[in-house]
Amino acid sequence: MANICDCTYKITGSREAVLNLYNAIKENDDNQSNVSLYKLAEHYCIDYEKRKISVRGSIYFYELDESDNPECPVLTIETETAWTACTLLFNIINLKLNDELSISYREIEVGCSIFCTHDEGEWFPEQAIVSSSGEPFDDVCEDAYMTFDDAINEWCEKMKFNRDGRSTDEMLELIDEYEYDDMDTYFNIYAITFE
Repeated sequence: MANICDCTYKITGSREAVLNLYNAIKENDDNQSNVSLYKLAEHYCIDYEKRKISVRGSIYFYELDESDNPECPVLTIETETAWTACTLLFNIINLKLNDELSISYREIEVGCSIFCTHDEGEWFPEQAIVSSSGEPFDDVCEDAYMTFDDAINEWCEKMKFNRDGRSTDEMLELIDEYEYDDMDTYFNIYAITFE
């Protein structure tokens, strides 16, 4: 696969439409949370080749939550795709379900510097994404932070660094230019674009 894009979806709407999508995912689940996107497209009779819709990737996690309001369930889906998110596929599925879904998502693709959120609720309020690896950071990971200062404070804590009254912009510049002992260590802070 090309550069990997991770995308988290929060899907709400009419109970009938949300359950339709959830059941379609369950029916096409190969082995406990591995649903090929092309199978989902075929389930809804979408000619993805003709329509030039990328279906390279899969759903690796999905969960239906009916605890807050059984009439308005929330479907959480996490996908791993090539290059960009599979949002177009979900939008076309929504049209097949009479446009009764509300689709919010956060897309993270570090290799192409894509960090965006489309939020039709209050699912993804975070402003920054951190991509980090090496000591003293955890293994390679991308984490969302509510604010830039939260991300900066995480760096300061891990590096045992005193901020000494530096502004957010000063700290962002310092972190961006910081030279680690190991070339494989990094801590990059990215702004999330809101669509």
